[in-house]
Amino acid sequence: MKKLYILLLAAITLTIVSCNKETATTQTDLMNSMLTNKNWYLDYSITAGQTSTTSVVYKSYVGQSTYFVTYLKDGSTKDSDGLTGIYSVEVVGNQSQLHVQLKTANGNPLEVIYNIISVGGLNLVLSKVVSTGTPTQLYFTSK
Repeated sequence: MKKLYILLLAAITLTIVSCNKETATTQTDLMNSMLTNKNWYLDYSITAGQTSTTSVVYKSYVGQSTYFVTYLKDGSTKDSDGLTGIYSVEVVGNQSQLHVQLKTANGNPLEVIYNIISVGGLNLVLSKVVSTGTPTQLYFTSK
């Protein structure tokens, strides 16, 4: 009976220790697989603002039909404005983020960080991380 108890306890312990929990790696792998090799077309952006008396939400459709960005499987990115660079999906403080390092047309480096609000087969919502001011949320669809 004691051997059976020890064997049962060992089996339970082994099961608990070996359970596969979602890690940051699996989360980033999943997000990468949903992002890559698609043209993401900007539908609209939303920026909250403040006037002297009330809060205001600005919804912009500028570039809706023409602006797109593509994240390629090899970690590179390009957009319809001609910007190219590299990207990575990271988890920082339980927040999934898209880190993009670009070169402008002049060759100047530019880093942009987005919080990934949601990503799916056809929809992507990003929130641009800013040090001051209000972040802009970007709404994309893959067509």
